[in-house]
Amino acid sequence: MALDLKNLLQDLDEARILELRDKLDDFYPQDIAEEYPKLEEKEKDLLLEILSDEQISRFIVELSESEIKQFFEKVTDDEITRFSNTMALDDAADILALLDDKRMLNIMSNIQKPVVLKELMSFDPNTCGGIMTPGFISVRADLKIGAALRYLRLKAKETEYEIMYVYVTKKFGELVGVISLRQLFLANDDDLVSDHLVEDTISVKVDEDQEIASNLISKYRFLAIPVINTHDQLVGIITVDDVVDVLEEEATEDIYQSSGINVEADVDTSDYLLTSYLGAYKARTPWLIITLIGQFIASILIAKYDLTIAAIPIAISFMPLLSGLSGNIGNQSTTIIVRGFATGEVDQEKNLKILIHEIITSLLIGLTCALITGVLSFYIYHNLTLSYLIGFSLILSMLLAVILGTLTPIAFRKLNLDPATASGPLITTGIDIISFFVYLTLITKFIHQLV
Repeated sequence: MALDLKNLLQDLDEARILELRDKLDDFYPQDIAEEYPKLEEKEKDLLLEILSDEQISRFIVELSESEIKQFFEKVTDDEITRFSNTMALDDAADILALLDDKRMLNIMSNIQKPVVLKELMSFDPNTCGGIMTPGFISVRADLKIGAALRYLRLKAKETEYEIMYVYVTKKFGELVGVISLRQLFLANDDDLVSDHLVEDTISVKVDEDQEIASNLISKYRFLAIPVINTHDQLVGIITVDDVVDVLEEEATEDIYQSSGINVEADVDTSDYLLTSYLGAYKARTPWLIITLIGQFIASILIAKYDLTIAAIPIAISFMPLLSGLSGNIGNQSTTIIVRGFATGEVDQEKNLKILIHEIITSLLIGLTCALITGVLSFYIYHNLTLSYLIGFSLILSMLLAVILGTLTPIAFRKLNLDPATASGPLITTGIDIISFFVYLTLITKFIHQLV
């Protein structure tokens, strides 16, 4: 059943408030978070009066950054403290980081587990430490299986965290392996945990980029991955639901960057449409200026062939076709490479193999498009030489476009620049210049056979 908060909040009396609070428990926090921004201010205030602290804490973590900041303006520091105390620690750290320094200090002085929260908030939000949760279950390697099981039963009663994996540590918390619940249940009580653990556990460092964790979880189909510090001590885990958020954020960022939109680091990608006009201007203008310069160069290039254009004006009608097809196939190659970097399918050792693959593919596609274009142009204009030149120009332009579209993101990556930035404006502008130069040069070379 779909949630319609506006309708539910109409004509409420005191008797129906408790009923509505119980009814909203039947909906996921994500459903409430989706409807919350649609409410009028009075309706939002009423909803916050109806919901319990626990209900509020569950849905506000699902809001976007801008919506959370607007929410903070409606509530007091004491209320934020209460809400935060009912949240998972990693969620509390994420939302408290959005407060200004004065309010944060006031809240941290009254909140539960301030030391753990301060540690979580000290990590860069884009690192593994920034997205990890300290809620994990670990047992010592030197424990007997029976003692480990008793310990797990006690921990399961004390915490609300899901037990996905049981990690095994040494005396001072150094990660040495992982053991499944199945192995624990099947082992003899007098066996040591170290006799049954799986060593060489894949883990990430607290200061590594969050994308590394998301790639590992995606590659190995983990439910969670352990996070260790510089001393190899287990300090947290990153769960699959954290990775979903990372993948969505990274995909959105790549889409923006591939279109030449550079969203600032402190702006949530989901909030881009809510940024100020100046912020949107700064995000979108730089690459458009580069595109403008590139297209200006292309116009100068075309102007240098004014005599050719004057002699054979019909040839100019095919220039949009050349730049369009070449730009499309070039951007396809760039998209494949950028996506390959993200999924780990493309690495330095495969660069030459990938380039050869793209060149052969472009030649096959170019021959097909050239044959179709040549036949159609001959049918319309009855000029065999023009048809040959258009076809050959198309093959050569598409080949060069693929080489540019493949090598540019690879070069960007070698220079430690985001390869997603390579597509869109930069590739398109470069391909326009290449295709115009190739076509007009060939037309000029054979002009006497065309006139």
